[in-house]
Amino acid sequence: MNNLQYSAGERNRYFYGKLMTVRDFEDEQTYFNDKRRLTNRMLHGAGVVAGLGVLLVDNQTFSLEAGMALDYLGREIVVQDPCVKRISAIKGFDEIRESGDVYLAIAYQEENCEGTFSVAGFGEGSGVNQEFNRVREGYELFLTTREPSRALLGVDSVLYDLCRLYDEEGVRITLQIPRYVNTDDAFTVRVLFEKWDVSAPVRFSFRLESDMFKGPNGEKFVQVEYTETEVTTHKDLTLEYTMDCGRVRDDYTEIRVPVESFALSLGSKAVQGIEKELKQAVEVTARPLREVVLEAYYTRHFDELLTAREDQAIYLARFHIVAGQSAFFIERVTRNPFRQYLPSTQLLDLLQGLERPAGRGQSDQKAPQGAAEAPEKAPAIPWQTATGVETVVLGAAPKVGRTYYSHEFIHGLGAGNLCVTAAVENTESVGRNETLVFGDGVFTAEEFSLAAPACAVGAMVNVKKGTLQLGLKLLEKTGQQTIRLRWWAWRPAEERAEKEELADSVQVIVTPNTANLEPLQQVRFTALVEGSASQEVVWSVVEKNGGSIDRNGLYTAPPTEGVFEIQARSAKYGNDKASAYVVVSKQ
Repeated sequence: MNNLQYSAGERNRYFYGKLMTVRDFEDEQTYFNDKRRLTNRMLHGAGVVAGLGVLLVDNQTFSLEAGMALDYLGREIVVQDPCVKRISAIKGFDEIRESGDVYLAIAYQEENCEGTFSVAGFGEGSGVNQEFNRVREGYELFLTTREPSRALLGVDSVLYDLCRLYDEEGVRITLQIPRYVNTDDAFTVRVLFEKWDVSAPVRFSFRLESDMFKGPNGEKFVQVEYTETEVTTHKDLTLEYTMDCGRVRDDYTEIRVPVESFALSLGSKAVQGIEKELKQAVEVTARPLREVVLEAYYTRHFDELLTAREDQAIYLARFHIVAGQSAFFIERVTRNPFRQYLPSTQLLDLLQGLERPAGRGQSDQKAPQGAAEAPEKAPAIPWQTATGVETVVLGAAPKVGRTYYSHEFIHGLGAGNLCVTAAVENTESVGRNETLVFGDGVFTAEEFSLAAPACAVGAMVNVKKGTLQLGLKLLEKTGQQTIRLRWWAWRPAEERAEKEELADSVQVIVTPNTANLEPLQQVRFTALVEGSASQEVVWSVVEKNGGSIDRNGLYTAPPTEGVFEIQARSAKYGNDKASAYVVVSKQ
């Protein structure tokens, strides 16, 4: 039954001698169908459960694999056997007038079948006493150029807002901004860039501004820059930018994109910018994000969840069609372009098992009597690991052969020797999966689909302070102003344990201990925790309006004059701290 409303939960009551009519049997089916579909929708969601892959047979024909999906009303869509379809025979093909992207979607469908005779009367409007004995549940394939509402595809809208920044000239730029962020923590803003049927190279730039959040270098903005190095007519990629949240608790702020900061060009042609400033509210909270998201999800109104979304289809593939006056062909196909997958509980359990530490969750049952015991393995060496991403600023005109460095930062493994490796983060790759480039100039942008230039990457470890600094040497020309380096550090846990000392001998030393600054000027403080393997400190400004300092010790003076105290407290030994003083005055 193609009903879009759910029953109120009224079912048949049977008793001896009851007269059963067509209404009773139809209500019986409706009751169980509605219960099952409501459970599917509320507990499982919508998407491809298994199979339903789309493969090209030739440039006008595709093959649909067998599989199953749940639609947005909880109805099961089952393709029992694989089939080969010609795209011109699919519903909606006649509406395609020009080249471009076309989506192949699947929808639930049912039809009457198996004709039979009615002994009680005539079939409705048929003129004969013929009816249908069965209802066959099936599916319908159709083509559409309409994209789904990404905010309604899943539950991502509980945590993220999708803000359309630009959508003209075959170019679309969308921002994915979190609704909630944690106090004194970093978060990611994603820039979703799409273009279609644009042969010219695309270049755009704008600023993400905020009164509370800061970029990697301590500014109250993040500069977004992208220049297309490998030019294709169609592109779909994600750029990620990190912002840091201050120590403000339970407050609201916003992320803005000013009109004057936005610039976009197609080749040598500069296009018109955005008409108004984009603003998106963000809530800063000290509560765990897991708790906040769960609360936001379960406080949604039930009517909102129950509203029928029958027009929201399951998109199986995206075809790029090249059409001429008398012919057409499929240039390429992208499977499940909007990631409408519905993992089973077994798959989720398997994925969670990959995230568990080794050895956790193993059974304590003994081997059966008579079974040979496995030889004992040598105990595995426990490792202490740390990882992160640092942005190296190249400036406005980076030069080949020049060396650039990140700022010195605390790696979190404490003082002592350790192993470090680093890779260039390539932000443009197929399927939005991030690519990491290792090696010095082995992979180049001319030979591979790389957005990042060839670089030689190095790392310098201060074994006494427990800090790390990354550097890169530019090996080819690039228009990028920043390069992201991902780093990993590790060493045996035993080595770190041997270096731990008593808290009585711990002393925190801040350098410099005094500084003279002008209003809004910046200075970087460093802290050394003597007598401890843990070099991690928590920075703070004692005065309420005394400026701000990030977790790496970068201090920004306030706009007012005065003397302010900067405090560094050992993260491991909270009672051990040291202070430095800043004199802010106009010169």
